Amino acid sequence: MLSPLPWKLADDSAIWSQNWSWRPSPERGPITKKATICTLCEGGCGIRARLVNGNRAVLLEGNPEHPINRGGICPLAASGLQFLYAPYRITQPIKQTQKRGEASGFKPIPWDEAMSELLDKLVNLRTGGTPHAVACITGQGQGSMRDLWQQFFDAYGSPNFFQMPSHSDSLKLAAFLTLGKEEPLAFALEKASYILSFGSDLIGGWGSPGRMLALWGDWNAAQSENKTPSAKIIQIESRCSMSAAKADRWIPIIPGSEAALALGIAHVMVKENLYDTSYVATNVFGFEDWTDSQGKARQGFKSFLLASENSLEEASRRTGLEPAKIVELAKDFATQPNAVAVWGKSRDLPEKVHHELAFLALNVLKGNLKSQGMISLAPSVPLGPMPQVLADEVAQQGLARKSLDQVKAQDIPLSRKSLYGFLKNLSEAPSYPIEVLMIHEANPAYSLPGNQVFQKAIQKVGWVVSFSSYMDETSLQADIILPNHTAFERYDDVIGVPGLPQAYYAVAAPILPPQWNTRHSGDVLLQMSKNMGGSVADALPWKSYDAFLQDRVKGLAASGRGAVAQTSARQLQETPEGASPKANYKDGADLWKKLASGQCWYDAPQNPLQLVQSPSGKIELAFQSLQSKELEAGKDEQCLPNFSSIALSGNEKEYPLTLVSYQALFLSHGYLPNPPFMTKTLWDFILRNDDSFVELHPETARSLGLDEGNRAVLKTPAGECIVRVHLFPGARLDVIYMPQGLGHKAYDQYIQSKGANPNELLEVQMDPVSGLGTAWAARAQLRRA
Repeated sequence: MLSPLPWKLADDSAIWSQNWSWRPSPERGPITKKATICTLCEGGCGIRARLVNGNRAVLLEGNPEHPINRGGICPLAASGLQFLYAPYRITQPIKQTQKRGEASGFKPIPWDEAMSELLDKLVNLRTGGTPHAVACITGQGQGSMRDLWQQFFDAYGSPNFFQMPSHSDSLKLAAFLTLGKEEPLAFALEKASYILSFGSDLIGGWGSPGRMLALWGDWNAAQSENKTPSAKIIQIESRCSMSAAKADRWIPIIPGSEAALALGIAHVMVKENLYDTSYVATNVFGFEDWTDSQGKARQGFKSFLLASENSLEEASRRTGLEPAKIVELAKDFATQPNAVAVWGKSRDLPEKVHHELAFLALNVLKGNLKSQGMISLAPSVPLGPMPQVLADEVAQQGLARKSLDQVKAQDIPLSRKSLYGFLKNLSEAPSYPIEVLMIHEANPAYSLPGNQVFQKAIQKVGWVVSFSSYMDETSLQADIILPNHTAFERYDDVIGVPGLPQAYYAVAAPILPPQWNTRHSGDVLLQMSKNMGGSVADALPWKSYDAFLQDRVKGLAASGRGAVAQTSARQLQETPEGASPKANYKDGADLWKKLASGQCWYDAPQNPLQLVQSPSGKIELAFQSLQSKELEAGKDEQCLPNFSSIALSGNEKEYPLTLVSYQALFLSHGYLPNPPFMTKTLWDFILRNDDSFVELHPETARSLGLDEGNRAVLKTPAGECIVRVHLFPGARLDVIYMPQGLGHKAYDQYIQSKGANPNELLEVQMDPVSGLGTAWAARAQLRRA
């Protein structure tokens, strides 16, 4: 018989070792909780931190009194403290002493020396009359820090201020063409009875993850308890994602053909008279054929839909769906009282503007853009205004120069600021050099699809400054790093929630003081402005970033609009349209106190019909804002919602497959890396040791001679990598699916060199209407390694 003695001795040794004086022992003390707002994404969720002795955070949990997430929490927020205590944090200013990219070359320098070096370069460029040679890339899209950067660049005199790409970029353009206002679209999903989801991963990070998870819980609860209404979810995408698996119905289509299906459904609705005829006749311009101001006959959306090139059979060919199924979807959508179509494959990337317009047009036919309707424009938040910039002569001359992305954008009808355009022009033959590039809370060297263009562009920059809290791939390319506080050590704010019909504002207060010798990037910017003096200092007069936020909140209170949400979980959703709730704060100081305690300000949704500012004064389906730019060539369809398939580069015989990347809630894929807690939850068919997996249909794998777990070489025209194969019946034939969020070359051993990064393999295409870069696929080949 085997003796139990070894196991007993091991147990006793483990107990005995707990008495050693040098063992790690977490400090004990009273437990307190502090409420704040999570800013790890733009979702605006309320969270609570559990603190020991008031100085050590041990847990983040959802705040049950917050109306957005109602106590829920996403995996990234639940793991958020690992960013606060991460070993890859940059704890003080550091400067590169060797060539760029050498991690061992960074050496600590004092803050005064770092600030002085940056200030000298900025002052010298202004003195030399070249302020336009300074550029910035920020990852903050919806917050006052973005506004502060813009204010600085307006006063300093450079047009080269850029944000990381976002789906809201193209959404706002679609709203501009349709309604005449370049504002984000919002969706009243809380009252939806039927949702057509065109590639939107509703429980995988679309919009606000906290809001969507709470909503999905409501829908499931209503269904299980036989209550009504319970929204019926129809998920339309090529891959069986988590949202598709949990939806009432999954409609698998050819990748990238979602807009074609939207037009196919619209075709059936118009042909069979299933659309809201009275709504369209009263509120819509361009549905019928029309005559322009020059007397020329123009094609309307109706005749465009009924033309042979947009027939039901053509929609079937484009999408891979049987015509009968398209008809069935159209009839279901048309007959449901609160049906809505939502879309957007990624919140980080724009879509083609014509495709955005196709989805929006489907909702117009349904009559969803009206009072108490399913879609509206997100209301603005009346924060305290920024001071007027009185640009001096140097700034005026700098701002008169075209931003580097616009130098070659003459043929783009509605050209908008494009980071891809900036990087492409900078990497090729820029019309003027960029001497200083400041990068704030963004990691384009990793998270930008087609990130090779960033690597090429940064070689042309004279001096690179990173404001990152972490040693990420982009920070490795910097000449100097001025580390920011992390999200839970600083004041920040959230202006609006993606997809939310109500106006929303929240202040993210720190849960702990800064742990290291870091500074708020806003304070660095304000100090630089003060030291520069003159009109730059006048444009940014605040002593600190906290004071700047308080000034904005003071302006919000002075507007008299909106109220602070109390304990009602559904307080926002129950707010009547256009009826601003009664203010429940005394003044700016009282409002600041409430917001800094983790509460949020909200205001009523808007009636989109009262906001229309289009040339016709109506919702437009023939876009007159494009008329002078596109219709002169006689191409009426260019001013209508339409679909065009993406022509991927590469020889089809050499690259017979299609690579499609996907995002998941359990994999952080943007500025922040996947924290260890989340990496531990990954299935071994996503990541095994250091190998990431791609999903492949069993029949496709069989044709390639591949089996489960085989190592393979994945190659596209942009590059290649080693992957493993996971056989997945939910994949489409001849399509390779690869997750975003792996393949880091920086950070620490818990995420570095684990898996492959699809952004190095994807193809970026410039939208012909906006000049924005779109990317989600590439031609590919897969062979056994």
